[in-house]
Amino acid sequence: MARFVALGDSLTEGVGDPHPAYPNGWRGWAELVADALAVDDPSTEYVNLALRGRRVAQVLQHQVDPAVALRPTLVTLWAGGNDLLLPRVCVDTVAGTLDAALRRLEPTGARVLLFTIFELDPSPVLRAARARASALNDRVRAVARARGAELVDVADVGHDRETFFCPDRVHPNEAGHLEIARRVAGALRLGPVLPAGPAAGAVVRRVPGWAGEWGWWFGSVVPHAWRWATAAGSRERVDPKWALPVRPAERLASAAEP
Repeated sequence: MARFVALGDSLTEGVGDPHPAYPNGWRGWAELVADALAVDDPSTEYVNLALRGRRVAQVLQHQVDPAVALRPTLVTLWAGGNDLLLPRVCVDTVAGTLDAALRRLEPTGARVLLFTIFELDPSPVLRAARARASALNDRVRAVARARGAELVDVADVGHDRETFFCPDRVHPNEAGHLEIARRVAGALRLGPVLPAGPAAGAVVRRVPGWAGEWGWWFGSVVPHAWRWATAAGSRERVDPKWALPVRPAERLASAAEP
């Protein structure tokens, strides 16, 4: 029996891909991967401990040990984006915490997939954030090599914000989550079990003027930055989507009933 455990922040929780049939109101790439695994093996069990707003240290502190206790066969770990949105951050510290998480997962013998973070097509007001993302990704790749984790490189998904991102330019939209799921399915060699999504560049890029850029900055970036800086997102009373194992095959069978 396979058991898939997903760890991380809002990206793995599924924020940006709304769906009323899922806990917390979000579907997301991890649900799509779990369904694909269940098509391949109906006995597959799935747990999603990811929560919005979490930084790498919080994932290590609150998600990794419960994951170990679940005796997973597959673990995905995707975190670090929230850390980079803080005013000050040391990418070596973030990478070191990811390394500590992988070390703690090693005794399970699980297959571990580690993700890079998005290198967003830079707004003139976010060039420094793009540079920090690139620096962290270099270290994430090194950590994956050192620990024998498999790398899911999604850095370039961030280059196409019109096709793959919500208006906040932080969270993937439905097409973005599908693109991520397809990359994970490719890493797992699951075959063509996911629907085709739009190709990169499918939505024509718009070059916003400075008024649009500053409107986005004050309407999306500043509120998000305040939440991360004050840890408001981490204090939201939201539970993990699937804290206990579920079988996606049962939901798929129920959905297929007339």
